[in-house]
Amino acid sequence: MIFAIDEINQNPTLLPNITLGFMIYDSCHIVARALEGSFWMMTGQEEPIPNYRCNKHSQLAAIIGESRSRITIPMARLLGIYGYPQVSYSATVPSLSDKSQFPSFFRTIPSDNFQSYGLVRFLMHFGWTWVGILAEDDEYGIVGSQIVIEEMAKVGVCVAFYETIPLYYSKEKNQHIANVTKKSSANVIVVFSAASKWSPVITEIARQNITEKVWIATEAWSTSLLIFTKENFKTLRGTIGFTVQKGEIPRLKKHLIDINPVKSLNDTFIEEFWEEAFGCKWLSHDSNEMGDITKAGKETALCMGTEKLEDLSFEYSDVSSLRVTYNVYNAVYAIAYALHNLQSCKPGEGPSSGGACAEILNFEPWQLLHYMKNVHFKNSAGDEVYFDASGDPPAVYDIVNWQLSPDGILKYIKVGSTNFSAPKGKDIKIDESAIEWNEEFANALFPFLQTPHSVCSESCPPGYRKAARRGEPVCCFDCIQCSEGKITNQKGEWNC
Repeated sequence: MIFAIDEINQNPTLLPNITLGFMIYDSCHIVARALEGSFWMMTGQEEPIPNYRCNKHSQLAAIIGESRSRITIPMARLLGIYGYPQVSYSATVPSLSDKSQFPSFFRTIPSDNFQSYGLVRFLMHFGWTWVGILAEDDEYGIVGSQIVIEEMAKVGVCVAFYETIPLYYSKEKNQHIANVTKKSSANVIVVFSAASKWSPVITEIARQNITEKVWIATEAWSTSLLIFTKENFKTLRGTIGFTVQKGEIPRLKKHLIDINPVKSLNDTFIEEFWEEAFGCKWLSHDSNEMGDITKAGKETALCMGTEKLEDLSFEYSDVSSLRVTYNVYNAVYAIAYALHNLQSCKPGEGPSSGGACAEILNFEPWQLLHYMKNVHFKNSAGDEVYFDASGDPPAVYDIVNWQLSPDGILKYIKVGSTNFSAPKGKDIKIDESAIEWNEEFANALFPFLQTPHSVCSESCPPGYRKAARRGEPVCCFDCIQCSEGKITNQKGEWNC
């Protein structure tokens, strides 16, 4: 975000003679703190005072965030009352597209509606009709999974089991989910959950050495380093994940490498990051600080600020697969272009009565909101950025596959994509030859099949008809031979 703001401020053609600033407030993933921070920003003071505004320096233009849907929703209700534009880079619940509830909300990540459609299309592509579902016990997981279930029912895919992932750690619940997964005849499981909630569950599943399953990951954990670990990989190898489209941000790598706490004095975020990255500790004026430097007889080096990030080899400076970061970048630019269009307004074409224009240094939130709804531009990577009438971006996803490279490195490889703006029939692309399934699964169950198999009952051959099993889903049936004088010409017929 800061990189994008600096880049805009250095661009003489975008918002000329205007400098953008920022305020960062850590919600700690707590709703109350997120609302408090929203009030702070709206009032211009470090106090949550409703219906009050006193900006000593410059006024608030818009708010970027939050990442989690459950926190974004109450924020969007509050900001919508006052008309402040809000752009989320990661909140995906479908309800946020409802402009009657959230009139000033936008996002640079698609709604879960589209992800759910894509997931079901993928299941159908491989003929998987018997599927387990795990859903985080909040709006993201419950609503998202219910959309998947509704779409599955339309095309004859059945739910083998449905379990909720607890929001707070529960050893008993995690063990229960692992046991249900292990006993189920469904070999494909869709997991609708944030990485932080899914992590303790998959840890338990890996502990029980459950490897003969294909996991379908939603965007919330499909590329998560919290889940993507060596400990989990035997279980999760071959996972298929839907993830937001990756993008390029030119010059970002250099910006990251050039970050230094000496250049940004009193920036606590950089200081904490520096300690974590280099395993050192800053010396403060606290008289007890020196005593903290030595822990259990091991001496911790002092941070000097002369350490070099380019000497480190870790994911911090890897800009090859920017996804959520790319969404943040586009969110900042969307606000900047809306402000630019407000600044460039010609008399008679403005949003106010009689076409009057707003003043760039003194505008009302609803005036900027008008330009946010109509923003449309190409970013530095050449991708088009805009919002539809619901405040949503174009629905484009990458499909990735968790693989182990010959040199033993864990990777997620793009094996397909979905684009719901494309014509029907061309909206999903899958490269089956690029997919690597879990070897444990293939060798244990279906060694002669190229792709995994997940059905409740095998299709009835010609000469037999399907007979429903009482009390079981439609995907589970017996095959009954046709009576004398009757036939079925094709597999899977209900009547002879």
